Amino acid sequence: DRYYVCRVNDFCNGPEVSQQVSDSETQSQTDSAEVAAAPEAEEIIPVPENLVIYFAFDRSDFTPSEETSRFLSDCKAYIEKEPGTMLDITGHTDATGTVSYNQALGIRRAESVKSFFVEQGLPAEIIESTSKGESMPAAENTTPEGRATNRRTEITIKNP
Repeated sequence: DRYYVCRVNDFCNGPEVSQQVSDSETQSQTDSAEVAAAPEAEEIIPVPENLVIYFAFDRSDFTPSEETSRFLSDCKAYIEKEPGTMLDITGHTDATGTVSYNQALGIRRAESVKSFFVEQGLPAEIIESTSKGESMPAAENTTPEGRATNRRTEITIKNP
């Protein structure tokens, strides 16, 4: 296959010159047109990062923050694209008080967060709330800072 090039050695001064196109170039042009006509790939929405919400001593109420709102928005978008996704909200406590009291406080914390998410439009049936009470501390319970770190709910995404 050959190409005739105009303006090289004054070849264009004569009669009109036609250009031959090779089969491989024709296939390349066809492939390019098919790629351009292909539908856009569906937007990939990343799995939201887990969220930890901290609580005051012996409290299960919380005030939503900007971080909570951002997580909620990300969850809604992700759940829309990934049907069957579940949220797991686990309540935790420090070691102050009895084991049974802390187990109940952990579930109240988890249920408090679940109620907020449901009020904001997430379906209750995709949210599971549980309590670990004081059984899974994130920090030592020997300091005020450590106990404050342990008073929390952890929210995780569970894919189908």
